[in-house]
Amino acid sequence: MDEAGKSRRESDPAPAPGVGICVLNWNGWRDTLECLESLRKQDYPNRLVIVVDNHSQNESAKKICSWAKTNLGGGAYNDYTGEAARAGGDEFDEGILSAVKSPDRLVLIRNEENTGFTGGCNTAIEYALKRPNPPDYIFLLNNDATLESDCLTRLMEVAKESGAAIVGAVLLDESGRKAIFNGRISMLRQFFTPIVDWHLPPPATTKDYWPTDCAHGGAMLVSSGALRAIGKARGEYLRAGLFMYHEGAEFHHHAARLGYRAVVAKRAVVLHKNARSSGGTENPLAYYYSERNRIVVANAVLPFGWKALFHLVNLPLISARILKNVVRRRWAEARAILEGFGDAYRGRLGKWRRHDEQGAARGAGAGDV
Repeated sequence: MDEAGKSRRESDPAPAPGVGICVLNWNGWRDTLECLESLRKQDYPNRLVIVVDNHSQNESAKKICSWAKTNLGGGAYNDYTGEAARAGGDEFDEGILSAVKSPDRLVLIRNEENTGFTGGCNTAIEYALKRPNPPDYIFLLNNDATLESDCLTRLMEVAKESGAAIVGAVLLDESGRKAIFNGRISMLRQFFTPIVDWHLPPPATTKDYWPTDCAHGGAMLVSSGALRAIGKARGEYLRAGLFMYHEGAEFHHHAARLGYRAVVAKRAVVLHKNARSSGGTENPLAYYYSERNRIVVANAVLPFGWKALFHLVNLPLISARILKNVVRRRWAEARAILEGFGDAYRGRLGKWRRHDEQGAARGAGAGDV
């Protein structure tokens, strides 16, 4: 190589760190396609979209395939079973995928069963970290969310500036006018809601980020190094038995114990439908998993004294929620709360035995389950 060529090579900028974007779908293909459209408009130059179809009972996988064939043009679209994905995909197909430009890269993983938010994320993470060209970061994103075009760039800038392994976004409602999450999450306070507010205001700062105990799981960037360390220490990334809800608190607890901290990027904006895909925040599915997993995760992360107080306070709170739904003649919701409470103390984790019937009854569009 002559001196001029050597000089040009040395002056070439380093490639941007790779980001694998994990989006889960369960029967909610309309929301998922809106999410994919917004991801194609991201200005970050090195990304791969990974869609996990969590054993949908409708034509979701077909709709996502059709969208990919129409919108990716000459790009690369890989379609894997869950088993093939967890092995890192096909080496030849992965080589083609890595060679095309970012907006035209997509992987669809068809899970053999509905493994919930936790299981679906674990599948996507395992695929991403085992593929021949693993990304430097994983971005966990709810399918009922859309991003401002510079969101991923803002998250990556904060990751570099702060040195944090976990970077969360600011979440607004669909209109962009109302905040769903734009502050800090207290590890302790979230177990004592609604007595105290889990959502604390951000500190006054001139920086583009602020520290938090937990980032919002609806839009959370995590370094691959942190994920590998957590997976090695625990045998899994997110606890699969939780299925959905409150898995973020336990994940952050283990990350913090390993020395990985979290921040929120104040200029990384995500518009979120706030659980619309799972039927809202007051339905049997949400009630069951939220009530069960709050107890399970509290037992896992709270110190002894706070744990004792939690169980003392939680019983009347559970009773009040059940009574509220009985008064409103919401029998399915009241039963879900009671069963979640009982299963937590029996140690029954995994998929709720009424999950499928409740999903079918509500026209199930729960992208995060």
